[in-house]
Amino acid sequence: MRDRPVPVTVLVTGLIFCGLLLPCPVAAQNAGKVENLEVENLEVEKLRETVEKLERTVMELKDRILLLEKERAGSSTSAPEPAPKAPALPADSLIRDANTVGDQQSAAPRPDNVPLDPALAGFIAIPGTQSMIKLGGYARVDAIRDFGNAGNPNWFVPASIPVETDPASSESSRFALHAKATRMSLEFRRPLATSDRLRIYYENDFFGDSSSPGMSFRVRHYYGQAWNILVGQTFSAFMNIDSWPDTVDYEVTNALANKRQPQLRYTQPLSRQGERRQSVFFSLEQPGSEVDVKAAGLPADTKTLQRMPDYVVGYRFEKKGLHVQLSALGRSIGIESPAGGDRSVFGWGLNLSGSAEILDRDKLSFQLLYGEGVARYLNDLGGQNLDAGLDASGNLEAIPVFGPVLGYTHNWSGMWRSTASYGYIKVDPVASLAASAIRTTLYASLNLIFQPTKAFRLGLEYLYGRRENQGGARGDASRLNFVVKYDLVK
Repeated sequence: MRDRPVPVTVLVTGLIFCGLLLPCPVAAQNAGKVENLEVENLEVEKLRETVEKLERTVMELKDRILLLEKERAGSSTSAPEPAPKAPALPADSLIRDANTVGDQQSAAPRPDNVPLDPALAGFIAIPGTQSMIKLGGYARVDAIRDFGNAGNPNWFVPASIPVETDPASSESSRFALHAKATRMSLEFRRPLATSDRLRIYYENDFFGDSSSPGMSFRVRHYYGQAWNILVGQTFSAFMNIDSWPDTVDYEVTNALANKRQPQLRYTQPLSRQGERRQSVFFSLEQPGSEVDVKAAGLPADTKTLQRMPDYVVGYRFEKKGLHVQLSALGRSIGIESPAGGDRSVFGWGLNLSGSAEILDRDKLSFQLLYGEGVARYLNDLGGQNLDAGLDASGNLEAIPVFGPVLGYTHNWSGMWRSTASYGYIKVDPVASLAASAIRTTLYASLNLIFQPTKAFRLGLEYLYGRRENQGGARGDASRLNFVVKYDLVK
């Protein structure tokens, strides 16, 4: 076995320590007598010789260590394999964090896990690992004044507004105060051997029960992504969180595609560097047929059926101040019963969305969505059983839905800004839809937001909504929503 070289630092320290233990000259002094200079000079000369010997010994040990290191390198039987070559990853995103009241962008997955903030502010290194962790979230309280019965007391949902034939529509104004939008998040990041990045993201709020004032725990996101393969629960690939308007209302505009669900997604960047970036993506997502199984013409024991996952394919283009995304959704919507057998229909949808910065002070955002059998993906229509229904012949038919959204943000100054948003939903009827089923909803908002620091803001928003049923009955509502919010990390 080859002798292990002794570290230079240890040898030098030891030798010097030994040298310090050698007798040190002390000049004898006698009271009232003159120092013996000859004896002192002799002692100094001996000490100089000792130090020179120590220096020569250190140099010899250094040479010995270098020789042993060369022998070790020469005896290696195989050279180390080179690290796998990986494509260069961009340092930051071309998408700018809009710092909205809802703070949705920070949770969204990105190609190559590119961070919105290249400085990774707020991340803390985990000792003994290459991983970093960031604790995020905010404390928030909403004070809400309704000028009548708006349906849901905690967020503005035009689909819940009572229509004129409902006695609840004549109810008086009301007030609500809640902290359900308070949020906590954890984010982990670490580099991979292939120069890629791993990201695991967790987030929750307290909207498990949207209509009560209490805080009911709800997991919003829990996913991991590496090598552009995402597993877990997060925003559907059919939606585009970067195109959302900056509303004070936590629900946001009615017609937006908005669904968080388990999925397996792969993203392929087509270009990673430069002023323009492109990517394509494919996702298999949790299915869910929303059909009114109690509609006339269906057996009493009818239940929904999922034969395959929902799947999304899409293309995304980004440059500074502009992005556009096109997503296509395909799905199977089914029902079954022992008496009536199985029935299914193909559902599909297209969603074109994006945003553009204007004059470096304003931002325009948009969404244009159309599909058949995609109601569960829209803010207002999820849970309304409007994916499919029976036609006049008793066949299952996917219900057509149209949903445009427009938002505009203007920055009055560094501390003040306003956003106006508009959304509209139109549901085409099928024979089995009841008169009480939704035909159209409308959402309009205008706000004023004051943000004197990165971590604190106040917002006041006026909202107006309208609902029309298939039978023609209508209802409208208006609301003032005031929010105070403290961010944990900004």
